[in-house]
Amino acid sequence: MFPCTGCGLCCQHISDVEELKDYDLGNGVCKYFNEFSKECTIYEIRPEICRVDEIFEKRYKDSLSKRDFYIENAKVCNILQDKYSFDKSYRVNIKEI
Repeated sequence: MFPCTGCGLCCQHISDVEELKDYDLGNGVCKYFNEFSKECTIYEIRPEICRVDEIFEKRYKDSLSKRDFYIENAKVCNILQDKYSFDKSYRVNIKEI
């Protein structure tokens, strides 16, 4: 399972994700993201694109190893965290993947 640290930044930057265009409030933030708890309010029924492990199996397993897919996702997480000066405790540790 992908080691998500729950920072919520991916939910606040969905404007370039075609599958999530109907979820965008118009500012890149998902309408189902709770900014106070940093949680998805529809987590159990969230879109497939938001399910790292499921989307890997459906779209990427023939072109990437799961470890490499996780590493690429972790890189995006960490780039966003650096850009927004997030506490390092939210960092996805690529070495542990």
